[in-house]
Amino acid sequence: MKRFPTLLSALILTCVPASHGAIISSGVQDIALPQSFFVGIYVNVLTQVTSSVLPSDFDTAPWIGFDLGGVDISNGDFLRPVVTGSAQVSNLTIGTSVGSPSNLMVGAGFSDNHTGPAADQFQLLSVGYVGFAFGPGGGAPQQYGWARITIDNTGTGTLHEWAYESEAGTAITVGAGAVPEPSGAALGLLAGAALLARRRRA
Repeated sequence: MKRFPTLLSALILTCVPASHGAIISSGVQDIALPQSFFVGIYVNVLTQVTSSVLPSDFDTAPWIGFDLGGVDISNGDFLRPVVTGSAQVSNLTIGTSVGSPSNLMVGAGFSDNHTGPAADQFQLLSVGYVGFAFGPGGGAPQQYGWARITIDNTGTGTLHEWAYESEAGTAITVGAGAVPEPSGAALGLLAGAALLARRRRA
């Protein structure tokens, strides 16, 4: 009979993501990005605060902004996305390193040409990854992170999650620190074990 609580504990542990050291993850957020130019979504990747209006500290805190379902991406001086050229936010692949060699937007900027068929562009309604650095300028060490998004040019886009490296100057790998949602099979096993343990006690 004692083995059922033990089994239940083991199953719970399989659904809890392992620690990723210095990588801080938001977990799955699935924040809706409305199809509007007048109502944007601004996210502070450090505090996880969101706002539908331009924050007063947009240039002094790590905010990133999305409007038109993610077709438009904006940033202040404190957070700079990885770009192709000087202003096109790049769609990075899982496993890409974001760090000091990355090509970052210089200062505050705005990208509206990051969707399209090219390998470094976002495909509409498909998951893509934004890399970024944040921190004060002037040569100070930066912190690096990534965000997983789905862009929609006719409906609601989604900011799924993001993660960043807590140690300044340390690169992060795109996808590292992602928090997987428990699989249907794991949740089914968990529910079954709980039900069985309950019946045994009755």
